[in-house]
Amino acid sequence: MTMPKGWQNEQTMSKKEHSNEQNEQISSKNEQTSSIITVDDKIIIQELIATYNIALDNKNIDEWTNTWTDDGKWNTTFGEAKGKTELKNMINQVTNEFASGKRHLSTNIIIEGAPNNMASAKSYLIVTEAKKTPEVVASGTYSDILKKNISGEWKFFQRKLDIDLVDESNK
Repeated sequence: MTMPKGWQNEQTMSKKEHSNEQNEQISSKNEQTSSIITVDDKIIIQELIATYNIALDNKNIDEWTNTWTDDGKWNTTFGEAKGKTELKNMINQVTNEFASGKRHLSTNIIIEGAPNNMASAKSYLIVTEAKKTPEVVASGTYSDILKKNISGEWKFFQRKLDIDLVDESNK
């Protein structure tokens, strides 16, 4: 088979070229050792994000608060909270004033490893009305820092929510 110009397959590479390529891959992996995150970690983090959203929608404040580290920090349009007591107070306010009857959906989740049992995640947030006629009522972007505790559980260490604001004057 003819390979596109500039491509080489395994059979046409010399042993030296193949060895050099393998050494570069090993070197690259060694540089990333402190930031490697497993597929299992990514699935667990995605489930943490889903647990967070479902607990919020069901007003399960304890389960929602349990998705955070003890010193977790949440920065949103609604304000900022740090530590489980402030987080619990703020989510109580949010669920009573804004989030009642809504569904929170996270999409396009990208998770990357970081040093010291940490990870970062980015995702889109879509909020839909669930009690009345279904419609999108808000959207935004989450930027997260997650931390793996001694027990091996992933928790939110920091979440920053940027809501997409609509300019109503253009309607």
